[in-house]
Amino acid sequence: MSVTMKHIFLLASLLVLLMSTDARKIRSSGLTSRHQHHHLHHSKSNAFPPDLYKLRGGEVDIDSTTTAAATHYQRTISTLHSTSFLIVLSTSIVAFTPLPSITRHLAASLSSASTSSPQEQAVKILSLISAASAAVELFLSPLLGTLLDRFGRKRPSVLLHSLITLTNLGVVMYPSVHTICISRIINVLCSGFLIITTQSIIGDLFSGNNQKDNNNGHGKDQMGAVLGRQAALISSGFLFGSLLGGRLTEYGERIAYSVAAIFSALAALNAAFRMTDTLDLTSSSSSSSVAAADESKALDWTSLKKALLEAPLSSIQLLFHYGSHMRTLALLLLLQSAPMYMGDVFQVFAKEEWGLKPTDFGKIVALFGVLGIVSNTTLSLIVKQMGLRTFSLFAIVSSLFFPMTAIFTNNYRNVLIAGSIGLYSGAQKVGTTTAITSLANERGIPQGQLQGEKASMLALLKIGCPVIYSALYLKGKEWNMSMNDTEGNKLALQMIMGKFGKKMPFVLNCILGVIAFIVTWQNM
Repeated sequence: MSVTMKHIFLLASLLVLLMSTDARKIRSSGLTSRHQHHHLHHSKSNAFPPDLYKLRGGEVDIDSTTTAAATHYQRTISTLHSTSFLIVLSTSIVAFTPLPSITRHLAASLSSASTSSPQEQAVKILSLISAASAAVELFLSPLLGTLLDRFGRKRPSVLLHSLITLTNLGVVMYPSVHTICISRIINVLCSGFLIITTQSIIGDLFSGNNQKDNNNGHGKDQMGAVLGRQAALISSGFLFGSLLGGRLTEYGERIAYSVAAIFSALAALNAAFRMTDTLDLTSSSSSSSVAAADESKALDWTSLKKALLEAPLSSIQLLFHYGSHMRTLALLLLLQSAPMYMGDVFQVFAKEEWGLKPTDFGKIVALFGVLGIVSNTTLSLIVKQMGLRTFSLFAIVSSLFFPMTAIFTNNYRNVLIAGSIGLYSGAQKVGTTTAITSLANERGIPQGQLQGEKASMLALLKIGCPVIYSALYLKGKEWNMSMNDTEGNKLALQMIMGKFGKKMPFVLNCILGVIAFIVTWQNM
């Protein structure tokens, strides 16, 4: 292994250690006040004695029972962070391996009479896998949410990590087009389902904040800080995994999938032996709650069947079922998420309009990975100073720098500079996600159900947005090519379309950003 890769792994290890240490510092009302409430509930008291709950320089003086409970929460957060880093590292290692691997296998098996090249066939296969995975996620996300609320968060999490490990090992044992495609499908689906699980866990951890903290916004700010650290570790895992995967793929797919299997197995073991099920923690306030939680874990096939049949409708539940405030926040989340699902349009644009080679485009991806790490790592400090609402507005404004510069310049270096200036654009959904989770807690909506319905709603974007952005780019390109005459009544239109025709996807991103800013200003 080269010196550069050793440095990367050293940096990754230090980052995980740093995040785990930060997680242990969370001892304010967002974690411990709930356990104080549970402890006092058993003693028939709802008041907080002043000598039991004292904030001294960010530390809380609590009794031994509450200390043990708070330790479970701190360990769960640190385990969640480290497990997320490991599994994203694993999936990123093999994220770009399927295309060259499938192409090589097809080249060895396709006959010379085939009308399309092996690479074209591989692209079609992977495109079909992406579309099918999004459709499956649309249907199964609400069902997973029901299972999470019924059986807890830990067992499904361990199962999902283990599935990724097994499919990676399948490619190692028998590399072929079929095993690579199966591994790709499982990696994509399980990664999406793990997002539902992790967000349910974070929602559980902050569901018991006392009303005073919620009113002052402290609970939301603290949840935003945890979400920021989670996003920073995910960005780190993606960056390091992509760099490592590119190097390992040169030695063959078996090497890449072997290393990916090792990291996913470590993630599964970490979740199995270190994570505490947060659903059990939140239901431990009384013996009746525990009994109800145990009874709810009985498998109810009727409710599961109902959840599966109602899955298509679950994708719009947040928009129509929980009131106007939840609908507004869901629409805001859609506005902020849509630019993430441009598909291959940006890569095609960079190749055709900026003349970037794949290696240059890879540098752009790496740059934004680093920016994501920096922005999410410093998120807690900025949210503490600015507040969650002000930061959300600031992040949305930051997100406009990149598309606006892409519209008005053809120099990709200027676009990269603008993207670097707007480095907090990737964190703009933290405020919206926190607001949705807090509102669900206030209204008693189970976190598994909430996250499943949210993932199902975002799956609609995964299906529809690549089509919309592709149509905009192709139509704008067509308009640009058709404006070749210089008739007087077409001169102005020719100038406009010649300037902006191929950049219509970025124009749409600017429009979405402006609308998101207005909605955030009025509703958060």
